[in-house]
Amino acid sequence: MRDQDLIRCVYTGQALEPDGNFPAAALADRLGEGEVVFVDLDPQRSAKNHNHQFAFIRTAWMNLPEEMKDAPFAKSPDSLRKHALICCGFCHTDMIALGDNERADRMAEFLRRGDERQEIYTITEVSGPVIYRHIAESQTLKKMGGTRFKESKQAILDFLADMIGVTSEELAAMGKKEAA
Repeated sequence: MRDQDLIRCVYTGQALEPDGNFPAAALADRLGEGEVVFVDLDPQRSAKNHNHQFAFIRTAWMNLPEEMKDAPFAKSPDSLRKHALICCGFCHTDMIALGDNERADRMAEFLRRGDERQEIYTITEVSGPVIYRHIAESQTLKKMGGTRFKESKQAILDFLADMIGVTSEELAAMGKKEAA
């Protein structure tokens, strides 16, 4: 997660310039004249690329094997997306050490019920007296830039293709047909 919002700039061929009055004001607030900064290029992702991901996720969700239809991640395309993000490592993990196996089991069940009531998709695991609670990273533009989105999209594509028994290329092609 970023500490501050990104400032949209346009490359003019000779310099990066703020794209409008608000970005110019944001730069003026953060920087002094002549201050040197490092720029990390993370191009914005396109709506087409974003829509393609959601199309292939929906396609994978509609083609889940029968034995997976009642799994918690099969509730909706969004829960499947979050499940894939977590399984592919694009998640935040909280660890709670309780010192007692039975206490950890009870607390994990309490957390699961709370997440379910709030409709938050998590994967909660217990290993002895320790609980691991995994929450998918947000893929919003503000939270996940273009490069990280591209990495997560490919990881999800590979994971879901394997889950439904097709190649990544086949699932990507099915998603393009649905997105069109």
